[in-house]
Amino acid sequence: MKLELFMASRLVRGVQKGGVASSVVRIAVVAVALSVCVMIVAISVIVGFRNEIMDKVVGFGSCINIINRESAVNLESLPIDARQDFYPSITEEDGIRHIQRYALKPCIFKSGSDIMGVMLKGVGEEYDWSFFDNNMIGGHTLNVQDTVSGNRIVVSKKMADLLNLEVGGSVLAYFIQDPPRMRKYTIVGIYSTGLEDCDKMFALVDIAGVQKINGWNENQITGFEVMIDDIEDLDMMTEVVRGVAGYRIADDGSMFRVANVRENNRQLFDWITLTEMNVWVIIAIMVFVAFVNMSTALLIIIFEKASMIGLMKAIGARNWQIRKVFIFQSLYILLKGLIIGNLIAFAIIALQYYTGIISLDAESYYVDHVPCVLNVWHFAIVDLGTLVLMTIMMTLPSLAIGLMQPAKVMGFK
Repeated sequence: MKLELFMASRLVRGVQKGGVASSVVRIAVVAVALSVCVMIVAISVIVGFRNEIMDKVVGFGSCINIINRESAVNLESLPIDARQDFYPSITEEDGIRHIQRYALKPCIFKSGSDIMGVMLKGVGEEYDWSFFDNNMIGGHTLNVQDTVSGNRIVVSKKMADLLNLEVGGSVLAYFIQDPPRMRKYTIVGIYSTGLEDCDKMFALVDIAGVQKINGWNENQITGFEVMIDDIEDLDMMTEVVRGVAGYRIADDGSMFRVANVRENNRQLFDWITLTEMNVWVIIAIMVFVAFVNMSTALLIIIFEKASMIGLMKAIGARNWQIRKVFIFQSLYILLKGLIIGNLIAFAIIALQYYTGIISLDAESYYVDHVPCVLNVWHFAIVDLGTLVLMTIMMTLPSLAIGLMQPAKVMGFK
């Protein structure tokens, strides 16, 4: 092994001094660097997209919902009783972080001559405001414990722009029911998440006001929202919640429906899955490009050193020993390309992560900039996978050494 490494190091120095192989090696290094860079950046961006969108969808609707089964096919939500034996004791289950009540009521906002259909989401004093705290662009969130919170509302920037609303102003809400009702809300906060489908739909109010408009008592709600510790355990925790709360019939004969955020937003998550498939296509193309360039470089080096190979065979070197010399040399090219590619990828991801310099249309992509994840494991996985795969693949062009006959190649130049 030491002999092969020594000869490979001498070959590297010889190639660096010039010749056709020198230019080809530089091209191969650049190809590997660009391929590795593209793979790392692609993984970082796709994981960033998935995490960003998941956080926003979960922020609006939680990880898991418990509602009346009939509400899934009705525009108006049907109530369930908040006095359940799993509320709030379900948080004692491992992996479940929080549970909160909510109530929904569709209405029409009117401001001047402008109108807009909106879904009021009533929340209780236990509501987790952390998501909206991070996305407020004006005013503040609701203090549901406040005795005057019943006529206060948090709206989205989308609503504010369409209806010319501002913090401290007011908006009229009309409820289509029998008899029709109207209520005036004072705007205390404006949020913007970039998730357009939700931004243009949900406004947040005190749950007591929604219950009163719906004609419900204080124990009737639309459902429960359950938050879990790790979104990667979503499917498993959904089954846990179903086991605790899903398989039961209420006193009024209604049944509960337990569904997670992925089941409630299938179209959005199908889109994410499609983008993840694109990453695999990109990775396959980049590996192929790197393999072609590496193979070309290795073959040129082999033919350029044909006389040396013939000499080594003449003095008794076996084919596998000679092949190892050139495979070690290809490893040098590969490692150099990996280092350069990692540095370029790190610079691109860090720049986008900290500055968000590349922007996007939020209505089309759900985020206003390209999201990136700066994760050392992405670098490690790509580097290790490329190193192992390319080393195995480099055995193919090295088979050309076995076809060379000493008598024919010792004088080859």
